[in-house]
Amino acid sequence: MEEKKNAAQNLWGKSPAGSSLAPDKKPGTKEYFELVRNIRNREELHRVLEQIPFKTFSHKKVLELGCGQGFDAYEFSMNQSHYTGIDLAPENIERTRLHLSHYGLTPHLQQADAENLPFEDESYDLVYANGVLHHTPNIEKSFREAHRVLAKDGTFLVVLYHKHSIVFWLQYFLYEYILRRQFLKCSLKTHLSKIEFSHDSQDSNVLVQLFSKKRVRKLLKQNGFKISKLSVRKLNHEDFPSGSIIKYLWLLFPRSLLDIMGEKWGWYIIAAAQKT
Repeated sequence: MEEKKNAAQNLWGKSPAGSSLAPDKKPGTKEYFELVRNIRNREELHRVLEQIPFKTFSHKKVLELGCGQGFDAYEFSMNQSHYTGIDLAPENIERTRLHLSHYGLTPHLQQADAENLPFEDESYDLVYANGVLHHTPNIEKSFREAHRVLAKDGTFLVVLYHKHSIVFWLQYFLYEYILRRQFLKCSLKTHLSKIEFSHDSQDSNVLVQLFSKKRVRKLLKQNGFKISKLSVRKLNHEDFPSGSIIKYLWLLFPRSLLDIMGEKWGWYIIAAAQKT
């Protein structure tokens, strides 16, 4: 387990999520953060972030598990949430601090592990994890910790990779693993770790887990949550195999149609649940 956590810490310390979206901007500058945030929010994750009620948690205590470069920290903070962010990678703590400092914001940030939260019981109104906990070796423990630190009737909002998605079955399984014969070189589990690829760390060995809606429901119920909403989102043209005829065929599909298909076979499951 520690090996997987170290791999994640190393990967995102060197190459944080979203960094490839602004290759011509100097990392750390206001221009860099704004360009990445705009591409991420308006193009890459636009249908996912529509499901995140940032304004609802104005003046509420919010804990984010895995703050990355602070893009969602920015949204919560600009909506006047009392924001706290943690991350395994100390570099991301500094990135988020620098990002928000461009806007005069000073969030509470610290390096910590989602499986062992350094906070008191019933401390937060929202615990939020966007694209993070599918890399956690003991996701059940992270769910229990989220439950522990949530106030009574608090909300747990988690975004996870969807197993029954076009992205997994077409891109990662059929095209890469089968047609490109990666099955001759490694197990499917090892192949999935390459989803989180970085040129700075070509053998990341990061744990990647995929979840069905059924398993998410079970995990939440077993760890003391009542689901209020469960949805699937994100299917973009960029999600299809590059360099193949499939890629060009999918470019013929209008964005509106992909959005509809993404509500059933998208890459992310978004779950909102209340502490019971």
